[in-house]
Amino acid sequence: MRYITEDPIIIFLLSVFLILIVSFIIIFIIFYQKRQVTHFFEIKTMQQDFENNLLQSRIETQDETLNQLSKELHDNVGQLLNSAKLLIGITQRKLKEPPDTLAVANETLGTAINEMRSLSKSLNKEWLQQFNFIENLETEIKRINASQVLQISFLYDDYLPLQTDAQIILFRIVQEALQNAIKHSGAKNIHIVLKEENASFFVTITDDGKGFKDAEKQTSGIGIMNMQHRTKLLGGTIEWLSSNKGTTIKIQLPVKKDHND
Repeated sequence: MRYITEDPIIIFLLSVFLILIVSFIIIFIIFYQKRQVTHFFEIKTMQQDFENNLLQSRIETQDETLNQLSKELHDNVGQLLNSAKLLIGITQRKLKEPPDTLAVANETLGTAINEMRSLSKSLNKEWLQQFNFIENLETEIKRINASQVLQISFLYDDYLPLQTDAQIILFRIVQEALQNAIKHSGAKNIHIVLKEENASFFVTITDDGKGFKDAEKQTSGIGIMNMQHRTKLLGGTIEWLSSNKGTTIKIQLPVKKDHND
C-alpha cells in the first residue's frame, strides 16, 4: 500500500491543498484582526462622540444656570441692596449728627453693589459674547484686585487665536482657577500669561500660595472636574504643578487657523 503515498501527483495535490488551507486560515485571521481593530476604533469614536455630546449638554446647562443666576443677582439682589443703600441715605439726612458708622456702611454697600454688578455681568453669556476674552478677563482681574484679597498680573499677546465660543469656555476655566486660588491657596499674587507658539495657544496661571497634594486635587470637588471637562471640550490639555511654594496651571489648546491664512 506504500505506492499511494509515494505517488508524486498525489503528494503534489495534497501539498497544494494544505497550502490553500493554511493560506485561507492566515487570510481569515488577518481579515478578522483588521475587522476587530476597525470595530474597536468605531466603538471608540462613538464613545468619544457620546462623551463630547454629554459634556456639551452639561456645559450648556451650567451656562444657562449662570445666566439665570446673573439675572437673579441683577433683578432681585441688586434691588435689595439699592433699597438698603437708599434707606441708609434717608437715615443720614434725618439725623442731625449721623454716626460715622453709617457713612462707612453706606460706602461699603455702594462697593458691594458695584461688585455685584460686575459679577452679574461676568456670569451672563450674552454679555460675554459682546466682548473678547482679553477685555472680559481684564475686567475680572480689576474686580479681584480692587478687593485687595490678592493681586493679579496679566501678560498677553495682542492677538487671540480663538473663536468666540472657545473664548467663553476658556474664560470660565480661568475664572474657576482664580476662584480656587482665592478660596484655597492663601496666595498673595497670581500671574497669568497667554502665549501662542508652535500652532498651540498656552495659558499659564501661577500663584505663590501653599500648593496642594495630588490627592487633594483629585478630590477637591466639581470645580477641578469642570476645568478638565471644559479643556477637553476645546481639544486641549490641562495640568497642575504644585509645591509648597505655589501652584502652576498649564493649559494648552490647539490653534485653528483660518482658511485665508
